[in-house]
Amino acid sequence: MNTEQTIPFKDTAKSGVGDAPRVPTKQRQALHWNWQDALYLFLLLAIVVGMAIRYTPNITGEVAGMWWDPLLNIWTLTWDVTTLLHAPAQLWQAPLLYPNPLTLSYSENLLGDALLFAPFYLLSHNPVFAFNMVFYLSFLLCGINMYLLARYFTGNPFAAFIAALIYAFAPYRISQIDHIHVVAGEWIPVAFLYLDRSLKEGKWRHWSLFALFYLLQLLSSIYYGIFLTYTLIAYLLFRYGQPVWKAWRKSGRRYLRQLLRSATKPIVVFAVVFVILAILMTPYLLSLGSGLSRGIDQSESYSAFISDFAFSAPYNWLHGGNFYNGIPINNDSEHHLFLGWTTMLLTAIGIFLVLKQHNKTIRTFIWTGLTILLFSFGPVLQFSTTSGAPLIQGPPMPVFIHPFPPAIPMPWYLAYFILPGFKGLRVPARLIGVLLMVLALLAAYTIATVSTWLQEKQRPVKTMQATTSLDALPGKPLSSTPIRFLLIRAVLLLIPLVLLIESYPSSMPLTQIPTGNQIPGVYQWLATHGGNTPIVELPMSFLDTNISSKQEAWYDYYTIYHSHPIANGWSGYRPQLTTDIAGGILSFPSPNSIAVLRAYHIQYVVVHPQLYKPISKAPDMNALLASAGIRLAAQYGQETIWQVIL
Repeated sequence: MNTEQTIPFKDTAKSGVGDAPRVPTKQRQALHWNWQDALYLFLLLAIVVGMAIRYTPNITGEVAGMWWDPLLNIWTLTWDVTTLLHAPAQLWQAPLLYPNPLTLSYSENLLGDALLFAPFYLLSHNPVFAFNMVFYLSFLLCGINMYLLARYFTGNPFAAFIAALIYAFAPYRISQIDHIHVVAGEWIPVAFLYLDRSLKEGKWRHWSLFALFYLLQLLSSIYYGIFLTYTLIAYLLFRYGQPVWKAWRKSGRRYLRQLLRSATKPIVVFAVVFVILAILMTPYLLSLGSGLSRGIDQSESYSAFISDFAFSAPYNWLHGGNFYNGIPINNDSEHHLFLGWTTMLLTAIGIFLVLKQHNKTIRTFIWTGLTILLFSFGPVLQFSTTSGAPLIQGPPMPVFIHPFPPAIPMPWYLAYFILPGFKGLRVPARLIGVLLMVLALLAAYTIATVSTWLQEKQRPVKTMQATTSLDALPGKPLSSTPIRFLLIRAVLLLIPLVLLIESYPSSMPLTQIPTGNQIPGVYQWLATHGGNTPIVELPMSFLDTNISSKQEAWYDYYTIYHSHPIANGWSGYRPQLTTDIAGGILSFPSPNSIAVLRAYHIQYVVVHPQLYKPISKAPDMNALLASAGIRLAAQYGQETIWQVIL
């Protein structure tokens, strides 16, 4: 029996582009890049450069987004680069949330992004500038890599450009500017690209590139890494499950031997990947075993609601709004899932065309996308909040004993209990970042099909015009191109502009961040005193009564400039020990609070009176000076540093 007929992943090797829309007279040329590809990639670069100039003109001292997660991410990237260069064994024992273990695993490690961050940081020594470069490079790489995938499946440069715009600049991605690990989905398209090429051509190079891009995505975003893993499994089952089963039933052991002979390369590559994953994921597994896992109720509140697909970020120029039914719409929300009307229309047409034309390859992406969408709804299907507005997140964390109607159990609920990784994920709605790839590819299929139809319909007209004499048709000169073709081409050319208009933010929330000698004096003092002895900064969030835990992200950031572990910190997870310490020193400088500080060998206390909430009270200066357990070490304006007498 012919191998190409029995091994399903060879079924499209001859065509090179699967069963994508074909241009009959230019099939071979469509697979080779030309000046159009260079033009479209240059346009992607120009868009990203325009974003940087428009939204963060002070690229060395401000970042897009609300402060808390960008500050955490800037610190994480700086910690990654500095520690890997000077003390790699200490990578996971980060200085936040002292004395808890493996604190880097409490949030995204961003090691993949650190590869982009490192050269800019090492050259400039400015963490804000380096972060901004990673931020904008993520948009650019999302566009370029989606272009590669769509170009591969359609052979059409313009269709690939449309896919790149959708994937890189969709309203959903723009709404996630606070979360670099959600923006950074750049390796997902090329992981799919090289998986497909590996299965068709079986080359070491393709398997190795697939493994590289898969690992880069996992390192850039644990969320996307886990989502990508299960999405790839779903894709393989939809794509090859039925053919493999049929061939197995028909040929039995002979087919199994053929598969095993073809599996040498992927087995070797996946063995290497598994070893790397075991090393990288062990700290997360240990943290999960120590209680870091997310409750099912948290997944419910951070799932996609059906109504969320009607909401974009408030700063979206065309579709944004600050209120809905009197409820404020928060900038920092996981419930801004609007995809864009143009994207949804092109996707719907693409689904219709794929099913009508029986395109097996692209049809697989439809079922994969449907699976992603179902899982994005989280443990139970919820239509909307009571007000209809997006759910406002914020401390204290909203917990729903009864989720919003219709509360129908969804696949996530089962996966939470049986599939590895799901208990560490809080936000099922972030699956929309993976779904964007499917939508972009289906939209590209629509554009490629329409372009092919135009070429095929116009060819007879041009042939007739070339062979028909005008003298033979007195009074009826032939138009060079029928008006309907011109209109269709005009609509196609307008689509990129419409996509960008739907995504365009009228403004972005910005956070101004001091660097270098601009940092507060207390941190300059800490940089030269006390070595790496533990400290605590007050106010320290205790159930958000005296300061919001998000404000502690500033404490994260300033550890870039000193070497002290801090008992504070804003991260993806706040352990119980940190809450206990916060409660114990709430009465500082009482004897009980001093005892807690001594018990954990905390040597310095930095007091920021201006950060206390109005409803709380900063420690009285006279009481501080009168305390026998501490002494004043330094003072900069209102801010003071106190040394604990151990």
